[in-house]
Amino acid sequence: MILVLGEILFDLFPDDKRMGGAPFNFAFHLKKLGFPVRFVSRVGKDSLGREILAFLEKHDFPHEDIQTDPDHDTGRVEISMGKNKTHEFTILPDAAWDHLAFEDRLARLLDQSPELLYFGSLIQREEKGQKLIQQALERKPVSTRVFCDINLRSSAYSRETILACLRASDILKLNDQELKEVSGIDPFSPDIRTRMEEFMAAHEIGLIILTLGSRGSQWFTKNHSPRIGSESSRDILDTVGAGDAYAAMSAAGLLKGLPMDRTAGLAHEFASRICTIRGALPQDPALYLEFIKRLEKT
Repeated sequence: MILVLGEILFDLFPDDKRMGGAPFNFAFHLKKLGFPVRFVSRVGKDSLGREILAFLEKHDFPHEDIQTDPDHDTGRVEISMGKNKTHEFTILPDAAWDHLAFEDRLARLLDQSPELLYFGSLIQREEKGQKLIQQALERKPVSTRVFCDINLRSSAYSRETILACLRASDILKLNDQELKEVSGIDPFSPDIRTRMEEFMAAHEIGLIILTLGSRGSQWFTKNHSPRIGSESSRDILDTVGAGDAYAAMSAAGLLKGLPMDRTAGLAHEFASRICTIRGALPQDPALYLEFIKRLEKT
């Protein structure tokens, strides 16, 4: 079982709204790829919360895993288009997911020895979220691997939060700008391999997945660092959710025990395919069926 903790919310565009949140996107992809997933979050007792609950039920997520908050609104993110077709995010404060509580149901899920525990940095923007993650880490079995996806958003993280993420991670995913922020390492420096080995050793991280935008990605372990190029031939329609898709396919390949180079290649291609549709979540199940086949060992 894969246990995912974190935000589910609505991305509000000038002319549209879409369900999102990095942990939810990650959970959704893995569930559609056939993995057993439990997604734990919190929504408001409002129309957006009811819409989320209906969507989750439609896609077979246990509604008991979603807490309902009577005092705080369902999470919302206002999105506008910035320079170079990049998106600018304004994450509204004090949302229901900021108050996700460590309840008995979550404790029981951790007692089931999940194979993977996923969370990001955004859920920890407030003290309650930081405490929640620490409680989950203290409760999880030793055998459960931790996958942390760093998503740095303005005014939504602290140095202490980042250090806590680094200490907890068996698998750490971040992009080139986030690597500079958390480590001071230039991802394009000639001594990147040596610098990354030192960084991983200092924080006892087994695997770092570094995404490099149009330059592809690079994976770092103690003895291996494959670099995957980009496929520039695909028409990019929307980059929202591409990083979450990459993270989900990375986890899928790792859980399947596929070679690292093959997993990285699948992750890159899946993320590229997500960029050709509007929104983070495909409506056509054919895409998942294709990658389910490609995830099988051959």
